[in-house]
Amino acid sequence: MNAAKLKLLIIVPLLAAGGCATHRMDHPVARASIRHGKSPECFRIKDHDLAMRNAVHTARKTVSAFIAALQHPSSTQHDFEVKKTFVKGTEREHIWLSDVTFSGNRFHGTVDNRPIKITGLKMGALVSVNPNEISDWAYVDKGNLVGGYTIRVLFKELTPERKKELENESRFHIAAQ
Repeated sequence: MNAAKLKLLIIVPLLAAGGCATHRMDHPVARASIRHGKSPECFRIKDHDLAMRNAVHTARKTVSAFIAALQHPSSTQHDFEVKKTFVKGTEREHIWLSDVTFSGNRFHGTVDNRPIKITGLKMGALVSVNPNEISDWAYVDKGNLVGGYTIRVLFKELTPERKKELENESRFHIAAQ
């Protein structure tokens, strides 16, 4: 995926207790969270976080709209991504997949965050996920974020200064839903 495509989808929220991920610099969904000279942001979300649970539920409930757009994108729609939960033992990590396709009733994409807790999983690996197992989906249409429900939850919690900074850095807008 082109590094210049997205800048603001900075939040890679992890929905399980203790989950965390760092971000690859050219990952469209996560790259703006890496600031020059600073370590990547990491988000730890408790598994009883109601807003995140609702966001995941909404993403799964609306995934058919994502699939329709992915299969027949308009000229203004781009940067289609889904978030998959990876589990190894007691560790859970929610990681964005880029270069997403949909075939055989499954999403296929490239691991686009550097895993922290899931050993053996490498950035760039090709993986698949069922639609009912995603934790989020997102794409950009006419400069606006579509989907990105977990992103919106964390965006709401940012300080007004950080929100403004991210909006200024972005090529798209996160509208309230």
